[in-house]
Amino acid sequence: MRKLLNGLHRRPVLELTCACLGVLLLAQALIGALSLSALNRLATDTVADRAEVAAQRIVGNIQNGLRLGKPLGQFFGLNDILRDGMADVSGARGVAVVLADGRVLDAVGQAVPRADELGRALADAASAQMPAGMVRRGNDEASGRAQGDVVLAVPLIENKTVAGAVVLAIAQDAAASRALIVHNLLVLFLATALVGFALAVVFKWIVPPSQLTEGGRARFAVPLAALLLAQGIYAASTIATFRDTSLQVAHDSVAAAAAGLQRDLNRVLGYGISPDHLRGVEVPFHRLAGYFPNITAIDLVDASGRVLDRADARGALSVDGLARTRPVADALTLVLPLSGASSHASLVVHLDDRGIAAQVRSRMLDAATVVVVSVVAAIEMLLLLSLLMSRAYAARALGRDDAPRLDDMTDVGRIARPVMFGFLFAWALPLGFLPLYARSLPAAGLHLRPAMLMALPISVEMACGLIASLLAGSLTDRKGWQVPVLTGLGISLAGFLACAWASNLPWFVAARGLVGLGYGLTWMGLQGFVVTGSPAASRGRNMTGLIAGLFAGHMAGAAVGAMLMEQLGFRAVFGVGAAMLILPCVGVLVLMRPYMARVQTQVERVAPPVRARLSSTLRLLATRDFGLLLLGSVIPFSIAQVGLLSFALPLYLEAQGSASSSVGRVLMIYGVCVIYVGPLMGRLADRFAVKKHWIVAGGVVGSLGLLGLYFDSGLLAAALAVLTLALASCCTGAAQTPYMLALSDVQNYGVAGATSVLRAADKLGQMAGPLVVGALFGAHGLGLGLALTGGIYLAATALFLLFAPALRARAALPSSS
Repeated sequence: MRKLLNGLHRRPVLELTCACLGVLLLAQALIGALSLSALNRLATDTVADRAEVAAQRIVGNIQNGLRLGKPLGQFFGLNDILRDGMADVSGARGVAVVLADGRVLDAVGQAVPRADELGRALADAASAQMPAGMVRRGNDEASGRAQGDVVLAVPLIENKTVAGAVVLAIAQDAAASRALIVHNLLVLFLATALVGFALAVVFKWIVPPSQLTEGGRARFAVPLAALLLAQGIYAASTIATFRDTSLQVAHDSVAAAAAGLQRDLNRVLGYGISPDHLRGVEVPFHRLAGYFPNITAIDLVDASGRVLDRADARGALSVDGLARTRPVADALTLVLPLSGASSHASLVVHLDDRGIAAQVRSRMLDAATVVVVSVVAAIEMLLLLSLLMSRAYAARALGRDDAPRLDDMTDVGRIARPVMFGFLFAWALPLGFLPLYARSLPAAGLHLRPAMLMALPISVEMACGLIASLLAGSLTDRKGWQVPVLTGLGISLAGFLACAWASNLPWFVAARGLVGLGYGLTWMGLQGFVVTGSPAASRGRNMTGLIAGLFAGHMAGAAVGAMLMEQLGFRAVFGVGAAMLILPCVGVLVLMRPYMARVQTQVERVAPPVRARLSSTLRLLATRDFGLLLLGSVIPFSIAQVGLLSFALPLYLEAQGSASSSVGRVLMIYGVCVIYVGPLMGRLADRFAVKKHWIVAGGVVGSLGLLGLYFDSGLLAAALAVLTLALASCCTGAAQTPYMLALSDVQNYGVAGATSVLRAADKLGQMAGPLVVGALFGAHGLGLGLALTGGIYLAATALFLLFAPALRARAALPSSS
């Protein structure tokens, strides 16, 4: 730090330019890594679509035999069907027919990886009616990756049950994938270089040096504009790549599937049969349209343009009154010529523009999601840079190189936000695969249902977080905020290392319990720093800023963790998380160390003269003001929050027919709103002396969004409910803490201890949320269950409005006397 300050003293503009360029490079590296991971998934999906065409043709030929009464276990000619199917696919490694018990009935080519596992998975999912995570496109396909190949399984149905599966392995298209990645990296390099050069020019010759060295807005606005420009250029190119590739994949998949039908019809017409004498062609038309949702209808058209037969996914369609004009090929119409010994005809495949557009929008949303995550992380880096620059120039003005000014404590949330972001970034890295990792570990004597085993690590982590939240308040009151923060970071680091080394499920559960303890201590310690160090007039703003850092780290860490898992595996992500936890430790020692003595003195002044025992906690909970705050706002909001976001939303969107990827995008609405709208709400709430109205407004807004699900349904209604709940979080988050600190009972109990009780109630509501919403689901269904949850939240808000006192926030904390 001292070297950095000395450099800033000598060449402030040069050092600021280099620092901003460094942030730009880090942000571009992050968005590039996330985009490349998404492009790799796109390349894999492209190969899987190609494999799907061949697998469905093989399944169709086998299903024809099963319909004629051939048992799968004694299916003669199976080897010939498999060989013909492999011949139609370039890059096919091998194909196998697997029975429901995992036995390989027949195989052609190389041994198919995981063939027995995928076959059993399809049979188990169908028999147990489980929501199998490997099911694709609703056609009961299982897919996976092994040894660089794409492995795809399609079930075989016999007597309305899954009797087996066709499992096909196909090699990745390395050339196409490499071309996508090279083009993407070239655009990334050019965008970064051009914008970086423009940033240096602006700092050197356009912006006055005084604006950079004296805390002007240009010091943050110019790098932010450059960052958004660079990421916008790169994101536009990535979105165009996703769109073009998705269109091409959809078109090529249907063309490849129709080509097989074209060959079959040409073979029949080659016997001299006229197209208008063909009978039963609507059956393969119907089957092909059923396999591919992008096909709206398939026509058999003669040489004069007359439609002879037509079918869609539901069956044969009437051809009366159809136009006799010759079909013309375009983006939504495939015209495949048919030729025979005596006549000519065409096979016309009509594509669904809405379905293809939906797939393109999905790919574009994937790219937009990457941009949002990268921008959020980059803004947090810019905020940290701005903080360091402010300290450096303040030290220069004072003629010293050490501590910042401690007489102004109105902005301590800005000090704690980078630490919170770094901690949540590391903590959130494995969130996207915790149940999957738990499922992969041996149970080692735990006799529970599989779903309970997968949920056990998360449940134990939440319970330990609740316990740590209670302990952290007492530690903060007696020892200062730095004790729970540093202790929690150390425990979390040990927990991450234990997760990486876990060899069975009990070990992993205990490791996640350690992480939960560390999370509760660190989160409450940082909150204690803000609560005890902020003047009353700025607590709302500082608290919402801290929460914004929490959600920013959560969003960015989860996205990066998913990328790392795909490239490095489960255990490596825990190791990276342990290493990343060193950064918030450094942040505490560098950014927050000057505040330890100051805040500790204030803690001793406001700490209660007696220990917070169980009896005093119970008396605090029994008070009308604090007890109603928990029962009327904190707990019902947590029930609605976790009940909707973590439990109900995936089930609700699945019931509405939305894609699973839509869940993540809807959840991002909550995070983005809390990150950027929350601080604005905090500043606005700080201007009002009475905070009760903000708590009531948050309860009304959040409950109305849930109640609206009774009157409307679908993706838009769910997104609106999440948005209103996020706005409720912004309102209540800005007002709950100042309202609580204005209560005389809280002052007598201890502000940090009361804050820990409040957060413990928050955790209690989070634990109860899935249970409450799940019980309402079982009794009343999805939409009505969520509406009833909103009704409960609204009733609790009305209780708080009618009976809780409308107190004014205190101007300062009272003395301990």
